[in-house]
Parts: sequence; structure tokens; C-alpha cells
Amino acid sequence: MTTDIFKPAFEIIETIKKAGFKAYIVGGAVRDYLLAKEVNDIDLASSATPQQIQEIFKQVIPVGIEHGTVIVRYQKESYEVTTFRAEKGYSDFRRPDQVSFVDSITADLSRRDFTINAIAMTEDGRFVDPFNGQEDLENKMIRAVGDPVQRFTEDPLRMLRAIRFVSQLQFKLDPVTWHEIRNHAGLIEKLSIERVAIELEKLFQGDAVKSALNYFYEANLFGHLPIFKSNPSLIDHVSQIQQPIVELIDLFSYLTLMSNEKIAIHQWCKAYKLSNKVKYTGELLVHLVKLFQQENLTRSLIYQLPEVYDQRFISMVNRVLGQVIDLKKINEIRSQLPIKNRRDIKINGHDLQLLYPNKARGNWIRSYLELIEQKIIAGKLENDFEKIKEWILSCHPPEKN
Repeated sequence: MTTDIFKPAFEIIETIKKAGFKAYIVGGAVRDYLLAKEVNDIDLASSATPQQIQEIFKQVIPVGIEHGTVIVRYQKESYEVTTFRAEKGYSDFRRPDQVSFVDSITADLSRRDFTINAIAMTEDGRFVDPFNGQEDLENKMIRAVGDPVQRFTEDPLRMLRAIRFVSQLQFKLDPVTWHEIRNHAGLIEKLSIERVAIELEKLFQGDAVKSALNYFYEANLFGHLPIFKSNPSLIDHVSQIQQPIVELIDLFSYLTLMSNEKIAIHQWCKAYKLSNKVKYTGELLVHLVKLFQQENLTRSLIYQLPEVYDQRFISMVNRVLGQVIDLKKINEIRSQLPIKNRRDIKINGHDLQLLYPNKARGNWIRSYLELIEQKIIAGKLENDFEKIKEWILSCHPPEKN
């Protein structure tokens, strides 16, 4: 795999070196390059302080100077540059209480979570690998840097990250690292639920989600998470998942359906601090699966199913009901729909108000539009203004003075 993608970063490193400092590419970019995967964000570590980086480059954004981090804008791209540092004390189980700058890349790498993320790259493509991360990559092993107890007590999220990497990379856990995850599983209750939700979503998206869930299940990590903790029977449903899940809300929708709505979508969203937009998606998926269970694939169901959710709906039906839906069938029904949404109806709320001048504006307008909409979708009413007008007036004659 070519190092061309690193060319701008190498130029940044050369500029830093000319100023008398050291610099390396670090983190996930190096790991993904060695795995021949797509490289996204490229981060750098340097012996230069944030103030010195600001003197070297014209465009620098001071995003986290107190922790030694700035963003260098170079060739219209952003590169996070963090000063080599040592850390001490993690009273909030996330951020170090004390950060000190050091002059050694090895010391900087020693504070990182896993050996596969503790490899640095020089500007000429050589690697600094004091913890044998390349060997662990070859052996497909997730191993904590140094003492796993220290790594996990510094930030318990690393336990979830370890298992997330199992799912994403199809790796296995080093036995010592795995042993300490089981011993310290309860620490995840110290974490903010927002951070947990992000890791869970990434875990469920991985190709090796089944292997990852086996680890999760055996360590009883679910037993320390909201809702699962007080409803352990839900964990058994999760353990049956074999294939990746698109978003965390899809998992919660699945569990809502499997538990006969013992826990509703809004409860999951509140517990995991998910947005109203995400809640709407979950409620829609639950509604559509229940509708399918009652009516199979109807025009009404497909009308309510946004095309972008087709695959998620198909997957949910398969997980919950064990039935396979052909996407071609969905597309066939969708192509036959006389309207795509309510805006396509040839009559609107203003028109209805004119047809019923003696009725005050109110919920009746929405109700009438829904009736019209349902009739058109069912193919029992043509989407034509005059025909809609005739039909609605026959069903609901106007009140006379």
C-alpha cells in the first residue's frame, strides 16, 4: 500500500523537524495503513509544544492547548498535532488530572490504550513500535499497552473499545487483557452514557459482531448498562444477534419488539440520551414491523416506509419474525403508489377550509386529509381535485347556516 496519502503529513513533519523538533504520525492512521484499510484522520505527535507549533505554522486552531493539542490547517486539510506527553491521575475515569510534556515518543506511546494503536510512523515511512503492535496486528490480537489494570482504571471505556475492535477488525483479545476486562467490568458504570452509546453503536456495526458479543456476554458488561441491568432477560435476546446492525436505535427497536414493548423506544432513548430524530426512527421501525406482522407488504406500509430505511426494515423483519423480504417486491409496490407523500395530494388544507366555510380551523382538517390520503393509497380514490372534492363532500356534507 502506497504512503502517498501521508505526503502532506510528511511535509508537516519535515517543517517541524526543520524548526528543531521531532514529529511522527500516530494512532489509528498508522494501524489502518498497516492493515491496508482506508485511512481517515491523520494525527501527529511532536516534541514541540502547542505554542511552538503556533509559531511554526500560519494556520493553527487551538482546540485543546491545556492537553497539548492543536489543529494545523495544511493544504485545506486538518491535522491534529499533540505534544508528547505523560499523564497522571484519572479521577473522572476519562481525562488525566495532570498532563506533563515529555521529549520521548516511546513515553508518549506508553500512555495509549492498545499496542496496535501505539505505533508511530516517521516521515520516511519507518515505524517506531516499542510495544510490538505490528506483531499483534499480524496475530490479530487486541492487547493493552503495559498493565491492562492501569489502562482500564484510567478510562474504563477502553474495555468497550477493546471489544469494539474485535468486532471491527475481526481480532481476538489477548488473554491477560481479557482477564482484566472481566475483573473490572463494573467500572463502565462510571462512564457517561453518551460515550458508551457511541462505542456500542460501533461494536454492533462490525462484521465480527457475534464474536464481540460473546466477549460482552461472558464479561457481563450488559449487566452494568442502563435498562439491561434491571431487565437481564433482554441480554439473552442480544446474544442471539449474528449480523451487524446499522445504528444503536435498530438494536433498541429489535429489543422493543422481542420483549413485546416491555421497554418502549422512548425509554431506551431517554436512558441512552439519544435525540428525538433517532427516537422517531426507532418508533417508525417498530410500527412498520408490527404493521407487516398484521398485514404483510401492503401499499399502506410501503407508503409509510422511507426508501432510505428499506434495508433496515428488511433486516428487522428477518431478525424479529424470521421472514425474508425481497427488496424487488418493495420497489414494485412503491412504483405502483399513486402518491409518494401528502404533498402530492391534489387538495390541501386551504382547499378544505373553503369547502367548509362554517367550520372553524381545527384538527378536522388533518383528519380529512388523512382519510383522503388513505383512500388514494388504497386505490379507491383517484388523485384528482374534483373527484376528491366530490368524495369528501359526500362523506362529510357541509353544515348549513
